[in-house]
Amino acid sequence: MTPFLWLLIYFVLAAVVVFLAIKLSNYVDLLDKKTKLSGALLGGILLAAVTSLPELFTSLTGTIALGNNKLVLGNIMGSDFFDIVIFGVVYFLFFKKMTEGKIGKQHYYTIFFTGLMIIAVSLAAFVFDKFGLTLGYYNPMSLVIILIYVISVLKTPKTEEKEKEEDTSKLTVKQIWILFTICSVLLIAASIFVTLVTDKVVSEEYGYGFGATFGGSLFLGVATSLPEVTATIALFKKKNFDAAYGDIFGSCVFNIIILSIADALSFKASGTLFHYDTQSFMLILGTAFALIISLISIIYIRSPKFKNDGKSRIFLYSIATILIASYIAYLVLSNSGFQIGF
Repeated sequence: MTPFLWLLIYFVLAAVVVFLAIKLSNYVDLLDKKTKLSGALLGGILLAAVTSLPELFTSLTGTIALGNNKLVLGNIMGSDFFDIVIFGVVYFLFFKKMTEGKIGKQHYYTIFFTGLMIIAVSLAAFVFDKFGLTLGYYNPMSLVIILIYVISVLKTPKTEEKEKEEDTSKLTVKQIWILFTICSVLLIAASIFVTLVTDKVVSEEYGYGFGATFGGSLFLGVATSLPEVTATIALFKKKNFDAAYGDIFGSCVFNIIILSIADALSFKASGTLFHYDTQSFMLILGTAFALIISLISIIYIRSPKFKNDGKSRIFLYSIATILIASYIAYLVLSNSGFQIGF
């Protein structure tokens, strides 16, 4: 097939992934209304895991079926970078709504754990992999990443008392879980096909010849992040900012644990998963920068200074511009032939 047809198939599959992820998000919202499960658990762990299913199975497909480790690192870190940049979009769209709601301090902890995991990824690539401190194909920092994730989950509150909300759904909790499971399986299948098609799109032989890391971060990173985009926009519309922030940062944490899983299964793949090169460096650096900027925005939004006035609007719009510009800068530099000697 021609490169255009592969690209067309990619967009169709990406649309299927988004549709299924939206359905799953709706079921999670129903569980929030019908159970006493905490918002932190539903948004930061369950919804984050649901919307990160595409990253999980596209990464495992990239490692096991395609043997392309560079595609995996680009997919995961590209997704995290893109997820955080989503705040730049919603800040422009929902400034007034944000002045009418509240944001909990629990997001500081999630950001902290996300930062620790990004540091662990950096050490895995630019210390352990670069200087050959790996155990064969396996990188010891994968164990550190798993430990950080486990601690972050243990620190998440599991239940909470909630104000009674209107529930118009006639579905029972059991029915919701069944539908949730069915959509999850379909999402897994769609995610696997997205990975296979992306490999064709970025290849020299069938597609447009993008680099594997850049192709993974752009095509896989964006496609598998679309569920987070949709869920975040919907939650901001409802002024459910805690769930929105929880979903994004929870997805970032969950995504990085996927690297450890893929690393353990990459014994047949070419090269190491935590590889070091210019594109990896810019991707990790960009993600860390976006995380810091988002932290600054939350600190300001939670402060008494944040009001529905011109000063606050300018500040938040500036934050939004910086986030979006950082992602655009990464895309331009990654595809310009820019290199850093390692």
